[in-house]
Amino acid sequence: MKQQLTLLFISIAILASWGCRKDTLDTSNDAVLQFSTDSVYFDTVFTEIGSATQRFMIYNPQSDPVKISSVQLENGSDSQFRFNVDGYPGSKADDITIQGKDSAFVFVEVTVDPTDQNAPLLVYDNLLFSTNGNIQNVTLTAYGQDAYYYRASQFIQGFPPLSFVSEYDDYFPIAQNITLPNDKPHVIFGYLVIDSLINLEVQPGTRLHFYDGAGLWAYRGSNLKVNGQRDNEVIFDGFRSDEFYGELPGQWDRIILNESPSDHEFHHAEIKDAFIGISAEYFFLDTEPQVPTNKLVLENTKIDNCNGLGLFSRFYNIEAKNCLFTNTRNQVVAAQGGGNLNFTHCTIGNYWGYETRKEPSMFLSNALILGDGNGGEVSYVSDFNFTFQNSILYGSSEEELNIDTTYQNDGVFNINFDHSIIRAKEITENKPEYFTDCLINPENGFVNPVFNIGEDDEFFTLYDSSVAVNYGDPSVVGIPPNDLAGNPRDNSPDAGCYEL
Repeated sequence: MKQQLTLLFISIAILASWGCRKDTLDTSNDAVLQFSTDSVYFDTVFTEIGSATQRFMIYNPQSDPVKISSVQLENGSDSQFRFNVDGYPGSKADDITIQGKDSAFVFVEVTVDPTDQNAPLLVYDNLLFSTNGNIQNVTLTAYGQDAYYYRASQFIQGFPPLSFVSEYDDYFPIAQNITLPNDKPHVIFGYLVIDSLINLEVQPGTRLHFYDGAGLWAYRGSNLKVNGQRDNEVIFDGFRSDEFYGELPGQWDRIILNESPSDHEFHHAEIKDAFIGISAEYFFLDTEPQVPTNKLVLENTKIDNCNGLGLFSRFYNIEAKNCLFTNTRNQVVAAQGGGNLNFTHCTIGNYWGYETRKEPSMFLSNALILGDGNGGEVSYVSDFNFTFQNSILYGSSEEELNIDTTYQNDGVFNINFDHSIIRAKEITENKPEYFTDCLINPENGFVNPVFNIGEDDEFFTLYDSSVAVNYGDPSVVGIPPNDLAGNPRDNSPDAGCYEL
């Protein structure tokens, strides 16, 4: 028994000593770290606004632990970068141990100081790792850009946070006619509202970037003219340009257009990554909706990658030519209530690449259904005229068109798809009178029969055997002489916004 107790105590002692044993640090000069990248790059970062967080990994390929004696930014506390390594934030961290065959995360952010420089500037630093006398580095690079900033100053119940164009006399003279400068980007927080009686012109090359939930609102009585040029378009986008955010839908809210003394116009504009691209609607907060006398003119304009709707109309007139409306979670084009809507040489294509899409790409109705505040509904119906000529409506769904005919006998209800490519079964079979010389549900085996759906720069362009080639009607009034890319149209125009 005494011998057994002795053996037990010896065993416990051995286990205790083993449990207290610590791996020996590898202190040799050969114990170098490995990194998942040798450089961290931030795309354009606006001054005064921090970037998204980038990350990379540190690896210890040795069998024994390695102690990093210091991690520091080469520019120290003057650096515009910030990092966090293994839970240690700041411009410098000491004595960080990484176990053998283990790793650690490094997170990096950057904020570019205001500079009053209109041109982009390069911000550069090195993150230095000192281990056993070895100095290794990861390069940090960011492009910074000064900008005009618009911050919400009005907080009115029932409305989003907003500010008015007339508040920014530091940026431009306040007058009835205002032109946005295009020497540097415009970054908008909340809604930027164009006051009644103000006409706002947006010059070629202007870039407008919107924070989460932000938007541009042409309030009733105001007017918006977006005058981009080919290869010098006006861009409406979210304010993040980091790799993860660059193509993320729903980064900002929308452009709202109310009734105006003259037409709202968009020429050579790109609207992307919003919740809703454009919402054109009669402002009926204090009255019943009615169709205004003005219209929205869209020419050579793209609306893409919206998390809600692309082009949304409620009691509005729209004239669209040479436009590309694509890739939204719900309808790409939706029109409710009255209005006169004309689409000529437009392409509507929907290959939404996120969650499953349940809605068709186009929805048309001459009725607007709203809640009455008492749990019921009220319907507003008005005359509705819709034409879709020499155009394309196609996508990944078998039903890309939904026309609500519930109120078709209440007032004027004219629908005309003419010399266009349409993917839809139910409505084309039930209402063939809406379709004149249209190619319905073309098929081509495993190849898209209409347009390219490969590389981004070719997306929705035509190819040699596309069914849209020469399908347009040359007698259609108002055919643009050049397509969206600037290529001339021939005497047998192709359907859609692109000419082969």
